[in-house]
Amino acid sequence: MSAGPGRRERRSLLLSGLVVAAGIASVGLCVGLLGGGPPLPVALALVAAPLVLAVAAGVSARACRASAVVLVAASDFAGLAAAVDLGLLLVLLVFGRVPVGMQVELVNPVLLGLLLVATLAGPLGRWAGRSARSVLSGVRRSPDELVADFGDRAGRGTPVPELLRQVAESMRRDWRLSTVEIWSGPDGDLASDVLHRGVVVPAPLDDVNVDPLRGPELEVLARAGVAGPGWLEMWLPRLRPAPDAGPRQLRLAPAVHGGRVLALVVIERPATATAFSAADERALAGVARRLGIALRNRALDDALAVTLADLQRSNTELQASRARLVTAGNAERRRIERDLHDGAQQHLVALAVGLRLLRDGLPPDWPDLELLDELDLAARESVRDLRDLAHGIYPPLLRDAGLAEALRVAAQRSPLAVTVHDRGLGRLPEPVEVAVYFCCLEALQNAAKHAPGSSVTVTLDGGDGSPTVTVTDDGPGFDPTTATAGGGSESMVDRIGAIGGTVALRSAPGHGTTVEVRLPDVGGMPARPPRSVASRISPVRAG
Repeated sequence: MSAGPGRRERRSLLLSGLVVAAGIASVGLCVGLLGGGPPLPVALALVAAPLVLAVAAGVSARACRASAVVLVAASDFAGLAAAVDLGLLLVLLVFGRVPVGMQVELVNPVLLGLLLVATLAGPLGRWAGRSARSVLSGVRRSPDELVADFGDRAGRGTPVPELLRQVAESMRRDWRLSTVEIWSGPDGDLASDVLHRGVVVPAPLDDVNVDPLRGPELEVLARAGVAGPGWLEMWLPRLRPAPDAGPRQLRLAPAVHGGRVLALVVIERPATATAFSAADERALAGVARRLGIALRNRALDDALAVTLADLQRSNTELQASRARLVTAGNAERRRIERDLHDGAQQHLVALAVGLRLLRDGLPPDWPDLELLDELDLAARESVRDLRDLAHGIYPPLLRDAGLAEALRVAAQRSPLAVTVHDRGLGRLPEPVEVAVYFCCLEALQNAAKHAPGSSVTVTLDGGDGSPTVTVTDDGPGFDPTTATAGGGSESMVDRIGAIGGTVALRSAPGHGTTVEVRLPDVGGMPARPPRSVASRISPVRAG
């Protein structure tokens, strides 16, 4: 199923209509100042017609595909209208005043004459140039003009064999040749070390297989320049015309670039036609030279496209690999946190409860009560330390309540004064929340290490499809150009880069430090819904 007309194409068509309408309106205004032109209703209809046509064409897929061509044509028309406006203003200067009487009757003929001159000036100039070149050099188009079309079509991705066929047909038509052959790599392969006779215009009735040109023959051709039958007889006799084909005039020229023969152009005329002149040979050399440059550029473009595709594929694979590593790391963190919470922490809690029950069941004069109190305190501190360790590995609050609440709890454990502002960030996909959480923890640790006593502000901004998180301190700051990135900074970049985001660090001496995390557009990614904190509390039984 084909896609409908795009919004950009419809805008181009509407812009084309506006440009044409503006050109008509400007000409009508100038003619009106001179007292001529059609009646006002007709003039308004002429101005409105391009707009109506542009709106109507916007619903046609075919018209939308040609929107770029239409816009170029509208621009040409605007230039023509500007030329007519200048001509009408010149008429006003000649009169020296607004026309009156019999002068008004001259306005419309003058307008028609200006329109005719502006319309025919371009085509007549090009025809005169071609005629002059035909008289001077015996060809209708210069080599630059002939190969210019090749370069334009090559940039639009047309296959090389088709491009070479177009060049051959243009040469045969404009240079009055009987046959044009272009040898090139197989299927247009510009990196090939052999040349095949790929294009013959006009196509022969019997397609005879001709052996390709290979290494030693290409080395000879690379030094040939423009050559004729005598050169072929001595160096490449197998390319000379067959005896039964009758006498013919023949010239060839290799398209060489960087010492490599990229193509070979062979042209022929009947023996009875005008002989090849020095101008013809110079033109053929120019075509071969320009053809070599164009083919080399096309080869570079193809190689660049392949390289870019490989880079894009490698980047995609690298991003996927980083995402898998981060996902696996997060899963391992969750497993360790769960094992600590459900295993070692539960045993320590049970031990602490048992010690308390034992302490409460002993008489007050028991000699080792102080030792039991110390053991009970140590057990409780171990439970607290283990809980903090588990939460540092993977805080359950992050999964249950979200990024803002998890950071507020982490801020309470920081030795600095930390304030967390949530400006509508909301819930994010779990890999994004985990990456941002640990990135913020790293930034808080850096602030505590390098800016002790400072205050820190953490801002979570949902933005408009481009969420950001910033961690800013009012510490002494530093010069980023002279500082060396540590493992913490690299960890932040790696974590955020794995989810498709970026990390920017801004600082200056005396102006504090800001770590800005820009996250990818997560509007279409599923976010984990918040869960009750109570669902993560496991009952602990004593005894």
